[in-house]
Amino acid sequence: MITVIQTRSAIRAIDVFPTSSIRKLGQLVGVSHQTMMRLKKRCKRAEVTHEEAQQLTDTELKQKLYPTITENNSYKRQPDVEYIVVELTKPRGKGKTASVLYLEYVAKDPSTAMSRSHFFRIVNKALKRTKLAMKQLHPAGEVVYIDYAGHKIYYHSGGKKVWVKVFVAVLGASKKVFAHATYGEKTLHWIDGMTRMFNYFGGVTEVVSMDNATALVAKPGLIANLTHNVAAFGDHYNCIMDTCRVGKPQDKAHAELGVKFVTQRILRPMTQDHTFFSLEEINQYLVRQVEVLNNLPFQGLDISRNDLFERNEKQALQLLPVEPYLMIVDNLKQKVPANYHVKYFKHEYSVPYQHRGEIVNIVVDQSKLRVFFESKLIATHVVKDEPMGATTLLEHMPAEHLADYKSMDKDANLKWAKNTGESVEKLVAKWYSKTANAKSRAIGKRCMALMKLSTKNGEDVLADACEYANLHGLTTPSDIALIITARNDADGFDDLPSINVAHQNIRGADYFGGHHEA
Repeated sequence: MITVIQTRSAIRAIDVFPTSSIRKLGQLVGVSHQTMMRLKKRCKRAEVTHEEAQQLTDTELKQKLYPTITENNSYKRQPDVEYIVVELTKPRGKGKTASVLYLEYVAKDPSTAMSRSHFFRIVNKALKRTKLAMKQLHPAGEVVYIDYAGHKIYYHSGGKKVWVKVFVAVLGASKKVFAHATYGEKTLHWIDGMTRMFNYFGGVTEVVSMDNATALVAKPGLIANLTHNVAAFGDHYNCIMDTCRVGKPQDKAHAELGVKFVTQRILRPMTQDHTFFSLEEINQYLVRQVEVLNNLPFQGLDISRNDLFERNEKQALQLLPVEPYLMIVDNLKQKVPANYHVKYFKHEYSVPYQHRGEIVNIVVDQSKLRVFFESKLIATHVVKDEPMGATTLLEHMPAEHLADYKSMDKDANLKWAKNTGESVEKLVAKWYSKTANAKSRAIGKRCMALMKLSTKNGEDVLADACEYANLHGLTTPSDIALIITARNDADGFDDLPSINVAHQNIRGADYFGGHHEA
């Protein structure tokens, strides 16, 4: 049959060369002279001119030239397509199925009903016309789409298969792909995947688009209520955590296509062709294979995802934060007691003493404990697994407590003793040798007593007194004070009693008086 283009060419030839023969016109158009003759008669009968043909669509032109062919002469009854499309496009479980609609159509008049295949062909054609998709254009650095692949992979451990899930991310502009295996789809795994994703891309997008998984969303909606950790992740990386509409996977079509791409090219072949023995091995393999995918040119183009990323998107990404986000594992309120320490898992952590008696908010992540008062950070500590222990920062202490605390510091006390005199250092070291506690309050009090004696009498006097005490086995600050007092009364250390080597507890040969029998 003659094509529409040939039909329009023939009408134009008839109008431009009205005196030319049919055979000549047929040669110009590229059709036989018989076809040209029939077409000229149809144009004359339908009164179709070249100017009118230019104003008509292809379908309208066909209908005007071939009215009997385009007419529906079938006696079969046409279905109510509009009603059928409405029913089939209702939410799942709310509308009728195609089979039920066909039975209803036949029940009205079986004699005029068309066949099942013809009915479905008309309905499917109508459904295709109802589909409408909006082209999404993403500026460089605007959005990254994330999802988990439905296809699981595994590694061998102890003779058993350990199944893992694969997190997939796709940049909106360059379509660059990232994949990472985790043990599940809990909030911790999502955040781990997103953290590694941003590190892989070397920057942060303005938006993270995700689905309404329960690990991410507390309550879905146009603006979903996110779980606490996901909202905190967005705040930490300064990006918007956005969700697609419920039941509208087309909102994250890039993620769906990325998951399909990774599944077909990497996940399905990898467990068939390779054997893995740890999660680390799987992720090392994924890194290599994903890079191969990102270097492949797009179909029909000579440019790859990595090329687009380096050319446009890399420089558009926001800077990464100095520290990665650490997932919040606990969030609680507590009243600060008089000792200005809050308690978490049987360990105590200090806060500035000015906040004693106040209600503070304690936020604990995977490694740190932070204390907030009226949304202001007032203390940060490393979480410690030391039951009944305490972590105290010097800047949190009042002046009098700080002075008392410093007096108990072993290093500081030994340094002072060394600077005062060798005999003083020897005595203080002897005290500390009797305890394993470098913050011993008892030893600290003795050192303070020595410091007071040094201030009152001078460092040289204290050093001489300690030397005398060390020689005569005197060890307490009271002994030192007594020696200094005696020295003052005797007008010097030279007149003080000297050590007697023949101590009553030292028995020599004379003790036995020659009566000892070997």
